[in-house]
Amino acid sequence: MKKNSDYSEGEWMLRLQQGEANALASLMRIHYNDLYNYGSRFTKDGRLIKDCIQEVFISLWQRRETAGNILSPKYYLLRAIRNKILKTLNKNARISTEQLSEEYDFFYEFSIEKMIIEKQMSEEKARKLKKTLSLLSKRQSEIIYLKFYQHLDHGQIAELMHVSRQSVYNLLHEAIHKLRSLWHAELAH
Repeated sequence: MKKNSDYSEGEWMLRLQQGEANALASLMRIHYNDLYNYGSRFTKDGRLIKDCIQEVFISLWQRRETAGNILSPKYYLLRAIRNKILKTLNKNARISTEQLSEEYDFFYEFSIEKMIIEKQMSEEKARKLKKTLSLLSKRQSEIIYLKFYQHLDHGQIAELMHVSRQSVYNLLHEAIHKLRSLWHAELAH
């Protein structure tokens, strides 16, 4: 007999579809931190983030019969929390999520401490890296976060950010090129 920790996300989704409440609880345990961390990029209101996460999981439970159609639970949940938070933040503005794509804040403080430990960088290089990362646009920061911290593919990022797949490639290329240029300029000082 399998232990709960032995089930894959796909198996949890099938169990959810069959109405098993512990499958929903397991999916929450697996994804809660990623959802909260991603939500905190749009707002610092922890209560709002928690409420939105809860609403996303309630909605998933209510629509559990179609859960088998969800190919990537992590992507589905990240997209749902992004949409829920943006709609909640702008509920009085009466504008669509697509129109919000340029109008929201995206907060992300790159984990310099982790980079220092992993790469044994000097404190001077860490300061310069943090300064360089802070010079990215909101959309560039978001795309770097989704690609390298959440490990989403280009198609998922395109759908999540409401842009074309080519725009994802272009934004990612521009962000990496800008980081590289800024990094080299910063090291030269």
